[in-house]
Amino acid sequence: MLTKIDASLLGALRCFEAAGRHLSFTRAAESLSLSQSAVSQQMRHLEDRLGYPLFVRQARSLKLTREGAALLETTARALNDIGQTLQRLALPAAPLQVSCLPSFALQWLMPRLGTFMQQHEEVPVRLMAEFQALDRLSMEAADIDIAIRYDAARYRRLQAEILMDEYLVPVATPEYLALHPKLAAGVSLDGAVLLHDAAPWSGAEPFCEWRTWLEAVHPEWLAQIDGPQFNFSSLAISAALSHQGVAMGRAALVHDEIRSGRLVNVFGRAVRAPARYVLLSQRSGDRRAGVFAAWLKQECERFVKTRSLLFGRARLSSR
Repeated sequence: MLTKIDASLLGALRCFEAAGRHLSFTRAAESLSLSQSAVSQQMRHLEDRLGYPLFVRQARSLKLTREGAALLETTARALNDIGQTLQRLALPAAPLQVSCLPSFALQWLMPRLGTFMQQHEEVPVRLMAEFQALDRLSMEAADIDIAIRYDAARYRRLQAEILMDEYLVPVATPEYLALHPKLAAGVSLDGAVLLHDAAPWSGAEPFCEWRTWLEAVHPEWLAQIDGPQFNFSSLAISAALSHQGVAMGRAALVHDEIRSGRLVNVFGRAVRAPARYVLLSQRSGDRRAGVFAAWLKQECERFVKTRSLLFGRARLSSR
């Protein structure tokens, strides 16, 4: 006999999915904000209507019958599909405005962003490469939904989550090292040109990244800290790739170049940076931002694991 799908049946199936998932009428009732007796009554009515039992009632637990297990699989899948569709349709059509540091956008985010776009076509992204300091007013004025910053600041009146820490790594090309044997041997900076990001974050002191690394590894070389400065890190990395000197790279920005062999971790040491990557948002209820943030945090977790494999745990040093 064909069972007609109507409102009462859909309500009962919702209760059945919760009871089958928890194998408990009590826990199902709690998850649905219903009474235990209401869930039990719904299950009795559903079984009567279907003409077969869905559960074997035991003293302190439930067990699905063969029919119950088959119906649970289909019901759970259908309810999940409905929920995902409703969530997708509820998302605003406007692109998610993402403000990101230029170097991080170019070297780290852009190679990964295609994956997000394939997985979440319902969330169009507009990526803006910017490095100005942000607060709630500036995010509202620029209509920024979510931002990624690299700094040591503490944010107020914004939702701020630490995405991942960062490590500093001196890098140069194999060709440059061949011309500077003492540098390649890790014994001297004599004759080497140090390349600097002049402002890795707002308020950073001059040469702060090279200074951080040298203080931890070779403080006796601090007198040689001078060198060309660039207004963001990608330019210093590009100069290093052009055999112009040794750049103080951030692991996230030079990881792929080191893995490919285009750049070399000159001294085999990486030192924790004073700054870290932070995810900023202003509206907690924006589902598009939630989808992007969840994906971004997963990508950061995945990268931290590959970073450890590339540099080795013994070579990652705290300051």
